[in-house]
Amino acid sequence: MPLNRGASMIKKELFIGFVTGLLFVLLGTALCILLFSLYKSAEFTTTFNTIVKQDKLWALLSIGAIPSLLVFFKFLNNNKIYRARGVMISTFLTAFMVYYLYFF
Repeated sequence: MPLNRGASMIKKELFIGFVTGLLFVLLGTALCILLFSLYKSAEFTTTFNTIVKQDKLWALLSIGAIPSLLVFFKFLNNNKIYRARGVMISTFLTAFMVYYLYFF
């Protein structure tokens, strides 16, 4: 990896990692809702609405963030350091959202 990478290239790599991290959080959350709905024999939207009514959205998001960990390590193994940093930024954003939903 060259040392003199342009700032725009670094921003692009960070953005790709950030978007990838957010997508995997969304996919993980959707997968959790799907698994819960299959377990309870309910519809996807019914399960989601039940979780929101019970104020447990914070728990769902925290479990849904686990797949982004896989993407983070995949980027690290492939020496995509800036993309891994972008995934970490999206993970921190998710953590702040979880803390906000839990405490407020």
